[in-house]
Amino acid sequence: MDKNVDRLTLLSLNVETTTTETAYKMNQVYHTLHDYIFGASNRTSRATRDHNVLIVGGGLVGIMTAFYLYQEGYQVTVVERKSFGAAASGRNGGGVLALGRELEEIPFVRVSMDLWEQLSEFGIDTRFIRPGHAMVAMNHVEAEKLGKALELYRLAGLETIFLEPDQVINMLPDIHPQNKGALFSPIDGQSYPFTTIASMIEWLKQRGVKFISHCEVTNFTVMNGMITAAQTEQGELTADTFILCTGPWTQFAGKLLQLHLPIIPRRSQIMVTEILEQRRMDPFVSGNGLYLRQTHTGNILYGGGGPWEVTSFDVTNTAKAIKLLSTRFIELFPEYHMRHLIRSFAGTVEITPDHFPLFGAIKEFTNLYVSGGYNGHGYGMSAIMGKLLSRMIAADHADKEIPLRIRELIGHFSPSRFASGQTTAPKHGVNSYG
Repeated sequence: MDKNVDRLTLLSLNVETTTTETAYKMNQVYHTLHDYIFGASNRTSRATRDHNVLIVGGGLVGIMTAFYLYQEGYQVTVVERKSFGAAASGRNGGGVLALGRELEEIPFVRVSMDLWEQLSEFGIDTRFIRPGHAMVAMNHVEAEKLGKALELYRLAGLETIFLEPDQVINMLPDIHPQNKGALFSPIDGQSYPFTTIASMIEWLKQRGVKFISHCEVTNFTVMNGMITAAQTEQGELTADTFILCTGPWTQFAGKLLQLHLPIIPRRSQIMVTEILEQRRMDPFVSGNGLYLRQTHTGNILYGGGGPWEVTSFDVTNTAKAIKLLSTRFIELFPEYHMRHLIRSFAGTVEITPDHFPLFGAIKEFTNLYVSGGYNGHGYGMSAIMGKLLSRMIAADHADKEIPLRIRELIGHFSPSRFASGQTTAPKHGVNSYG
């Protein structure tokens, strides 16, 4: 391990340019957003299920949106070109994380975790737990950077502490003994993707939500600035409102409607070890160029990605990635050098030019919305963004406006910011997959 290389895996926050003023503001934003989501006075009247919403895309973002739209009283159909949750939603680490995110995302992820906790009250099996997230430093450069991040995250309202090396060893007994400490957030969570997706779909199907798989949308019918139907290989699907939750395929869905929605795909690869006989790792862990967790069955799941990965829809595993990630894994946890790697898989992360999602109404049409481009954070963000979009649609349907403060919060996610075709450069060096 190079003593001067920064391999902090999930730290998107720029500690050199982010101000304390921004941090203070994000703590206020959290309380504003939390009050809007959970305050009874902010709810619109429920629809009567005579308004049909078609969601294009059957990943967790689409499924969560369907869940909250159902709660708002809408009739919902989800159409998916392949299998539900078969792309990035089912091929990720299951992290529901705030630590490491840019400050502008922190309020959204904190509220999202509160919503994730609520899902079990509906009888949905997510395997969601909150054992925290330990971001480990392996050299003094990384430790210094985490120290700067600590102050910003605390000011932003995120419960965070710095663990000394011996405290890290107490928490993670198999970690490298020469670690330089860790930034730890005890509120961060993790879930199991396949169980979550299967349970949510079953819950929604029992209540009349329609799911159509292996059905590709090939075009849309438009009349007077309004979409009236989606054309598919299996026929026409009509609806009153349409939502694109198509992840890295959003750019192609947009082109069907002459829209510029710049989202590109990037591969992220994950490895799985044999089952460990004992529980050795409770928190989600990141550092040394990868992230990892011990699953509920006892396997260690580790993986990562970044600008070094291929920009495409290729989800095959490569010998280069297996060697690189496994080497970094053993450097971080040398005690596991004799453990067997039993399988590997890969997913597709959706990347926008400025690393913020495309979210909200498409102004070129009166009944079209988009929710995509979460840059590897979509799994954890899915709950809050699904809830927000359902509220937005309910307000539009009732000819009301969501509160000004909420509109301002989500305004910088507006899909129209790229309408002219101009983009800002991607943030190189950011590994944000969880």
